Amino acid sequence: MRYAFLILLGFVSVNARGNFTTDSTQGRDTNRIIKQGAELGVTTALSGTSPNWSGGAANNLSGNFYIRAFYNVKFKRQTWDNLLKINAGAISSTMLDNYGNKFRSTRKNIDNVFIDSKYGMSFDRVDWLSGYGGLNLQTQLLPGYSYARDVNGRETKNMVSSFLSQGSLMSAIGIEAKPSERFYARLALFSLKQTFMLNQSLYAKRNQSTIAGVNKGQYIRSEQGFQIQTGLNREFNFNKQILIRTNYLGFIPYNYKRNPSPLDSRIDLGATVKLTRYLNFNYTLISIFDKDLARPGENAWQNSWVLGLGFLYKI
Repeated sequence: MRYAFLILLGFVSVNARGNFTTDSTQGRDTNRIIKQGAELGVTTALSGTSPNWSGGAANNLSGNFYIRAFYNVKFKRQTWDNLLKINAGAISSTMLDNYGNKFRSTRKNIDNVFIDSKYGMSFDRVDWLSGYGGLNLQTQLLPGYSYARDVNGRETKNMVSSFLSQGSLMSAIGIEAKPSERFYARLALFSLKQTFMLNQSLYAKRNQSTIAGVNKGQYIRSEQGFQIQTGLNREFNFNKQILIRTNYLGFIPYNYKRNPSPLDSRIDLGATVKLTRYLNFNYTLISIFDKDLARPGENAWQNSWVLGLGFLYKI
């Protein structure tokens, strides 16, 4: 075809949500409250140009999958809160080698698993303040690669990460303030951070003796320190219904003055705008700051985001 064309088949997003509250009775106890729910999102996009497009030809197909599920139990002064978040997605592009032959390159653009579980016991006279013990796990589902071109212009890739390589597990004991369902803040005076590198073949593939602060042959690196965690869930109802979720997780090692990464941070931001009964706009951002994860000279901030527009389905 001799004229330029651009096809954009907007984003298609399917979301499933549930929110349930039940009271269970065991003997004389009637004030056990269970809240559970889930959200499911799928976003796809297709774009293309003709081969003679003056800005450079490209044909891209992307897809992203999102799950958020929670299970919370409250019984008198005790609480048990659980959260699961999974984001996974990839983009596939048509590319040309040095001889003008087409080939397809598929790369993931987001891949993250976050699990958080917390048990708390509120104080007698201040019910919004409690002592707590918690665990959270962060990792990825699929292998990650670095990409380059060979002498023929074809894509080559080298594995640089995989499941629990790297990944982290943090346990914490501290105090939580939760004045409302919208906001919480946790401060742990003792936290144990364990960084995993289970795939030992990555050291040879990356030609490194230390990855994410874990030396070759160690598999796990342990650090002790402080943990800070805050979260905000807020709904706004203007002409459109808007839901914003933010979460910050920080770890400060006790020896932060001598530590190469004195403050490790993770920021989660999610925004959903309900445009019509079935149409919604959503944005997800995961931002991580950890100097142990960055190579020398690289920026320690890592960001991954997804933007979606499409249909909304509730159950």
